[in-house]
Amino acid sequence: MKRKIAAITIMSAVMLAMTGCAGGAVSNEYIKITKYKGVEVDAVEGIPEITDESVDNNIQKVLEGFSDTKDVTDRPAQEGDIAVLDYTAEADGQEIENGSMTGYELELGSNTFFEEFETAVIGHETGDTFELEHEFAEEYTNKDYAGKDVTFTITLTGLKVKELPELTDEFVQTISQKSETVEEYREEVKELLESNNEAYIVSELQDNAWSVVMENTEVLEYPEDRLKEEKEDIYNHYQAGADMYQMEFADFLGQMDMTEEKFEEYADTAAKSNLKEDLVAELIAEREGIEMTDEEYAKAKEELADEMSYGSVEEMEEEVDEHNIKSYILRDQVKEWVAQNCIQVEDD
Repeated sequence: MKRKIAAITIMSAVMLAMTGCAGGAVSNEYIKITKYKGVEVDAVEGIPEITDESVDNNIQKVLEGFSDTKDVTDRPAQEGDIAVLDYTAEADGQEIENGSMTGYELELGSNTFFEEFETAVIGHETGDTFELEHEFAEEYTNKDYAGKDVTFTITLTGLKVKELPELTDEFVQTISQKSETVEEYREEVKELLESNNEAYIVSELQDNAWSVVMENTEVLEYPEDRLKEEKEDIYNHYQAGADMYQMEFADFLGQMDMTEEKFEEYADTAAKSNLKEDLVAELIAEREGIEMTDEEYAKAKEELADEMSYGSVEEMEEEVDEHNIKSYILRDQVKEWVAQNCIQVEDD
């Protein structure tokens, strides 16, 4: 199949053509990168056009977030209703572990449960008790019941329906800090969807280009001190989880179906993966002179704290040491540079 090369920008395409896209081989005592500049990646396509339908769907989700419910007593359950259910599940004549619920609210047609279950509720009225025979798939997560016949005993104890607020200028003014009217809000939503689409394209392109660079990288040797630090960080993260739940470390791992031996293997793999990325980012940054001013670094820390859901930079710095913060930020910088200098390849 014919393929055509589309650079991110015309200028990038010209510069890459002039250099023959051959640059980017670099190494040090720890790693060897065969190519990081001008790597080829599949073209990333977002939503071609933000349509009125896209805007309507987004607004509908917003309205649902402000919805209320009212009880339904004069008709059977239908798709779109919220059914309040008590149910038990039995297999081989015994109740399935964690297979019972009381007062469970299920939106019919939401595909929260398997289709037969939701369909079985439709048509019943509040107070009805009925059974459903079902066979669990062979790949069912609980291997004890995979492929087995199960009987659900279901009681419909209540029925509700969503009531959405009306989209009016007055409602818009309560949810938006920018718009005063419905039309202004529709334009605001459209701009937001366009911005999100652009952010998605940038993020995907960075991840894809970075993945190629990592594939082009051979680790010659891991610096022992840094590898040890990476493993300690991973251990401390899991130990903090065990402490939070007041559990012994081995018991905490057991909750995740992980033995201490498996954890050691996981920690070693994860530490090497993290360190490899840091080594690559550092080498490319050194080769290309990628650096930040103090002001840019301060802004990047604020963005990172927000991304990691910290209330402030100070809160982040209490839990994450400065070295790791710098590593996160440098990696993002280098990933951005790699994406800006990659080549997107499209199929004809």
